[in-house]
Amino acid sequence: MGLEIRAEALSLLLACALGAALGLLYDLLRPIRRRARAGLWDALFCLCAAAAAFLFAMRAENGVLGTGEILLSLAGLLLYLRLLSPLLLPLWEKCVQEIGAFAQKAQENAKKVPENAKKLFQNRRE
Repeated sequence: MGLEIRAEALSLLLACALGAALGLLYDLLRPIRRRARAGLWDALFCLCAAAAAFLFAMRAENGVLGTGEILLSLAGLLLYLRLLSPLLLPLWEKCVQEIGAFAQKAQENAKKVPENAKKLFQNRRE
């Protein structure tokens, strides 16, 4: 009997961690959603959340999520969003902003490559 209670406690703890992990994924996608098409990124998050819930349920003995697992997943998500999200979201925003600036500079440099190549090969013929 002790093993069943221990397994159930572990399952509830993992459900809470699953909720926190989904909160982290939501936070990672949030800066991108603000700069691009939100619907695509929302669909990606929903797909990941559904896949995680499905895999979590399939790991369970009877293949269903119990009420406790669902509630603790929600609690883990809310705890992450209330406690860690305010600390980590500015970091994610800064990273996405830096990646965007790098991509913009790379795109500008890529547009200059044909012009520079043309000048180089024209000078080479002379």
